[in-house]
Amino acid sequence: MSTIYSISDIHGCYEAMLDTLNLVDLESDKNNKLLFLGDYISRGKNSCKVLYHIKNLEEKYPDQVVVLMGNHEQMFLDWYCNEQEFLWLSQDQQLVTTKSFFKAEQWDYVFRELLHLKRSTVRMSSFIKAEIKKEHPELLQWLFSKRKEFYYETEPQIYVHAGVYEAEPELWKHATEPYEFIWKYPAETGSFYKDIIAGHISTVEVSNDNSYLGKVFWDGQSHFFIDGETVESNIVPLLKFDTCTGGYSSYEKQMDGSWMEYSITKRLFKD
Repeated sequence: MSTIYSISDIHGCYEAMLDTLNLVDLESDKNNKLLFLGDYISRGKNSCKVLYHIKNLEEKYPDQVVVLMGNHEQMFLDWYCNEQEFLWLSQDQQLVTTKSFFKAEQWDYVFRELLHLKRSTVRMSSFIKAEIKKEHPELLQWLFSKRKEFYYETEPQIYVHAGVYEAEPELWKHATEPYEFIWKYPAETGSFYKDIIAGHISTVEVSNDNSYLGKVFWDGQSHFFIDGETVESNIVPLLKFDTCTGGYSSYEKQMDGSWMEYSITKRLFKD
């Protein structure tokens, strides 16, 4: 028996991520896998630490950890490569994500320099890129290596950040545009020939039910959503799949800080 764990939309919430990862077992069974479904950065204050932790996990468990691209990573890399010069930077409110790439004394220097460049957005952007590259060349190289990692497929499932094109089920790999894997909106629900596990759109929005804040939502058919609005809920939902029984489960945070596992559904897959 092996287990597939999946989490998504960490958004810089480092401590919440660590809390959830304590539930993941990659040691007792080397066939167990941990899938990260994108959106590791932006909004929370520790985006850089989140990236380094995921990178280190992948290096420690190269055959068990899978890291997919999210739209926030794509926006960051597009900004870095001048493809979308200001889109990501303009959305980095109070430069919270940018600040996470620097130690306190480094940020003091960067911020002072930015004040001198405030009349030139182009020069500010170029300066920030250069400083991040100087401090984190290997991290950037690792993140660039994920640019084409849009999905992870098993026999009964598709793990993806946002979604796939479902109108032609057997052709989804070819029919889904690259942007759709990470930007698909609105969420699609209902029956599909494989289960689709995605983040990107919060479980509260998909379910139209505030009680799903910080929790996994299953639509009752083929779609599982795992974006728990971590910045608000301070919880990174974990979806757990037992490859032997076909059972899905997750965990609910208790008042005393402990976790309680609960069953979501048991799937009966066709041979």
